[in-house]
Amino acid sequence: MDMHRIPSSLLLLIALAGAEEPVPRIRLVPLRDGFRAIAPDGDMARLGETGTFKEALEAGVDLARPPHPIVAWRFDGKRLYYVFCKTTENALGDRPYLIQRIRKIERAWKTPDAPPEERVTWQVEVFKIRGGELKSPDQHFGSFGLNDNHRREIVKEYEIGFGEVPGMCEGRSWPFDADTLFRMLQAYQEDEGIFGQVKLRASCKWTLIVDFDAKGGCSVRSPELGFDAPTRLPARDQTLPAPDPASAGTVLVEGRGVEGVAVGRSSREDVVRALGEPLEDAPAGLGHTNLSFKGGLTVNLDPKGKVNTILTRAGFAGKTSKGATHGMYRDEVSRLYGLPAKGAPDAESWRYKGVQFTFDGFDRVKRIVIMRK
Repeated sequence: MDMHRIPSSLLLLIALAGAEEPVPRIRLVPLRDGFRAIAPDGDMARLGETGTFKEALEAGVDLARPPHPIVAWRFDGKRLYYVFCKTTENALGDRPYLIQRIRKIERAWKTPDAPPEERVTWQVEVFKIRGGELKSPDQHFGSFGLNDNHRREIVKEYEIGFGEVPGMCEGRSWPFDADTLFRMLQAYQEDEGIFGQVKLRASCKWTLIVDFDAKGGCSVRSPELGFDAPTRLPARDQTLPAPDPASAGTVLVEGRGVEGVAVGRSSREDVVRALGEPLEDAPAGLGHTNLSFKGGLTVNLDPKGKVNTILTRAGFAGKTSKGATHGMYRDEVSRLYGLPAKGAPDAESWRYKGVQFTFDGFDRVKRIVIMRK
């Protein structure tokens, strides 16, 4: 076979097919990140209009001032409520979505010595991703009553990864409306339904265990996410990804790009020549394509195959030409760039000529986007 006669785009797909697909990782994010995603127009002042806020308030939790910024919970002796949010990283493959399936086991003990009653239900859902991360945080909340039981336990077994559900969710492109970031394929039901039809690869498994009893004992815990409320609550640093050493020397130039890659000018071939073979080659909607590389960079190509933007991913350890980095606080960015000409001082993103910074719920930089001025 004469490799010189094969189009470069096909060579990329061949390389991806022969490479080991990265396994997604999961990470807690600040509650504020998740709440901003559900608040009307992203306005946190309107959080009180949401069903999530109202249900929490009924359980005695004010999400406008949560008792903990990452995991909020309350048990009043009769009802246990919790809420936390997660995202993914390293979810880099051939399509812009992840499928998550859940097996939920509910057990109830009428008395301390009685055998438990057990009920099993099954759920399947799909999330849109960008550069390995959920486009909107996955919110986990529950409100469970003790009822007339001595003790209750709810165990949720999750698996999330790349895959397909034949006839419902398949192919390399996002199979739903472009504005849809989440789709429930099957709500909890007692019949397994499509749960067993899900074909997953490069998947990650994790668990959530909720346990409470008539004596006042309670626990909401996830070994994989690293918390066990109320005895061990997560620290702020648990919402930060580990730095990627491969990106430590990278310098992003506002309005221009990165060494070897120029926004508005470079082609796919130029990008691969400068950054190596991609870990991800996935459709991004409206004719755009995302190419993700080692070193925490994702390059968005426009429909003509030219570089549209360059965005950083979780763990990026490089900097901009002015010295801005991931994890830098909002006030530090303002010292380097000043306040943005447009937008509120506490807006999720600040945009300047040739660069945009997105902040997490603790006002730390979590993404940098380089664009044309």
